Amino acid sequence: MVQEHNRVHVAELSPSLRHAIRLAREAGLTESATELEERVFAAYTTSSEWLGEVGEAILQFRAREGRRVPADVAELLNECLREVGKVWPRYGPELEGVGFWKRVLARGIDLLVHTLVARRRE
Repeated sequence: MVQEHNRVHVAELSPSLRHAIRLAREAGLTESATELEERVFAAYTTSSEWLGEVGEAILQFRAREGRRVPADVAELLNECLREVGKVWPRYGPELEGVGFWKRVLARGIDLLVHTLVARRRE
């Protein structure tokens, strides 16, 4: 990571994302791969926003497909998460392996609590 004047430089993610999506489709994960592609290649206002969305999209893809994600796809997505983690630390390397599943569970609990609080306010 290179940091200059409060700027963080991340590697270009698009080629790795495209490759991971192609491999996921070849593995039969077509619907999830298409959803991932639509989210990570949508237009965003800032690069920081885009990186956050990439991190969320990867987490949702992994949560949806679980153990069906081939090892080569998982490694490419891990590379992307390491880069996203430079800007958004919550998506850093600790998401790999067991840490990843803890994070998915925590995100699910956060979403549940947020939903329940929103319903109480209605």
